[in-house]
Formats: sequence, C-alpha cells, structure tokens
Amino acid sequence: MHIKIGAIIKNLRAEHHITQEMLATAMGVTPQAISRWESEGGYPDMELLPALADFFSVSTDELLGYKRSEREEELAKIKKEMDRLAEVGTVEEQLAFARYAFSRFPFDHEVKENLAVCLYFVWDETRDQKLFEEIETLCSAVIADCRDEDTRYDAINLLINLYGKTKQIEKATQAVNMLTPLKYCREFAMSSGIGDGNTELYIQDEINKLTDCLGTAIAGYPLNEELPNDPSTWDKKIEMLQISNRLYKMIYGDNLMFYHCRLSFNHWIISTYQISQGKQEEALVSLEKVCEHAIAYDKAYACDHGRFYTSVLTDKLIYPEPSKDFHELTEHTNCYHMLDRLQNKRYDSIRGDTRFAMIIERLSKYAK
Repeated sequence: MHIKIGAIIKNLRAEHHITQEMLATAMGVTPQAISRWESEGGYPDMELLPALADFFSVSTDELLGYKRSEREEELAKIKKEMDRLAEVGTVEEQLAFARYAFSRFPFDHEVKENLAVCLYFVWDETRDQKLFEEIETLCSAVIADCRDEDTRYDAINLLINLYGKTKQIEKATQAVNMLTPLKYCREFAMSSGIGDGNTELYIQDEINKLTDCLGTAIAGYPLNEELPNDPSTWDKKIEMLQISNRLYKMIYGDNLMFYHCRLSFNHWIISTYQISQGKQEEALVSLEKVCEHAIAYDKAYACDHGRFYTSVLTDKLIYPEPSKDFHELTEHTNCYHMLDRLQNKRYDSIRGDTRFAMIIERLSKYAK
C-alpha cells in the first residue's frame, strides 16, 4: 500500500496556513526534512507521528490516510450544533460546547471565532481581563490567517465591539480600518454591470441588502446605549422605529415574506415605550401588529421559500431555501419568541384586557 503521509501533511499545512518552517520548529526538525516528507523523499520517524497528529488535531490514522471523511463529518456536526446553540442555547451551554469544539479542532477558523463570540458574552457581563485577552488572541489569529471573508469580518467586528466597550479608541479605529469601505463593496460593483446579462438582478440584490442594512440601522438607533433612555426621548424613538417599518413597506410592499420579522420586532419595541408612557390603547394596537407580522413570518417560512418577491424593486429576488443544517426557526417559531417576550411584567397593566388575551391566543396557536 502506498503511504500518502507527505501529501496529507502538505494539505494540512495549507489548510491551517502553516509554513514548513513553523512546522519544523514545532517538531524539532529542519525545514528540509518537512520538504522531503512532502515530496515523498522520506517519511517522518514513527515517534513523530503522535506529535504531528496532535499538532494538526487529527488522529494518527488520519495522518496515515485513514478515515479522513469521519473527521470532516465530525467537524460538520460540530458546526451544526454551534449554530443551533447560538439560537436556542444558554450562554453557559454555548461556551461549554465552544470550548469542546476548540479542543477538537483548534485550527478551524469558524470554531475559533465561535469561541471568541461565546467568551465575549461572558466578558460583557464580567469584564474579566483574562477573557478579554483570550478573545483578542482568538480574533487576531482568525484575522491574520482566515481566508473566508465572512469569518474574518466577523472576527474584526468582534474586536471593534471589544475595544469600543473598553474605550480603546485607537485599537477600535485600527480594527475598523481593516474593513472594506462601503463604496468598494461587491454589491456596488456588480450593480454597475459585469457583462453577464444579470445587471437587473444585481441592482435588486443591492437594493435588498441596502434596505435591510438601513432598516436595521434605523431600528437599532433608539436602542443604542449612548442615546439617553428617558421619557423625553420615547416619542422620538417610536418615530425612528416607525420610519424603519415604512422603509420595508416601501421597498417590499405587502408581500414582505422574510421581512415580516423586522416589522414584528419593531412593533414590539414600540409597544414597550408605549406601555412605559401609559398609552395602553396604542400599545395594544402595536401588539396586534406584532402578532400579525410574527404569524406572517412563520407562515412565510413554512410556505414561501423558493417564491419571488412581488415588489417592482425586488421581483427578481427569491426567498431562499432554508439551510439544510439549521435555521433560526428550526427550534422555535417567531411566535414562540414573541409570546415569551409578552410574559414580561411590563405588560401586567393590560394582561386582563380581552384584546391582549386574543393576541396571546393567536401567538400560542403558531408557537412551537
């Protein structure tokens, strides 16, 4: 049987962005020895196999070419569970699993970034300096080596939040400058046309993404912790959220499909301000809209995947198929989450109202 350990070492090095010199230093051999292994001019000494396997977080069998697919299947299952826990797990559950995933695949960038995110949730409550340093180290490693844009940018944004919350303005600015300016983004370039006959689709995709970015930015404005939260600001915050809702309606019309979730959330936030103002009638109207859009979102998730939006600005776009591995509604519907929010004691003043009871009844019907 032909042993392919040299090719496997070379592939593992490339996968983890490890140079021959780095591997040689870790193994206590020369770079020339690594080169000979990879060119099949020789094999590592037997006593080096466990160290090589540990270095790349694989088994010795995998290093020798056995059961590589099992390792890949394990990583896929771990990433699926990370996604599930991100949606429904407690902070403690997320962090415990993230630690386990990292122990199994310490060189995988998504695993590293996920661990950094879970640590951030804990750090944000405790401000533990050791956690800060661990998050910084993990994110810096991902930023330096990861070629997947989404994972790398997630790590950059996490550092921006970390430095921003600790008022390390210079470091936050350096991290921000790692990101691509908006005017140079992929969607802007493609909407100008690349000669493949799909320019109209690219323009609509740009409109779609810009709308959601703007809509969520407007909705996030009143929730920003630097904006005072006192009665004098509540009408202004309600107006901001209503503008966000009108934006989605303007672009997507009544056939909102996925974007019902944005309006459901915005109306819920509006209701919290109205309850605080003692405007019970207006709060009930907002909660009825919460109910309406939450149900519409859950129905769209169940029935509308693969269908086109109908607005003149988005009719080339399809509500995409849900992920085969995980989707935010896999465990619980939007109605379930909204129903949970309405258990808050702030709604006690209207809990006995028949309209509130009807809202609870309708959400309960679709909650799972």
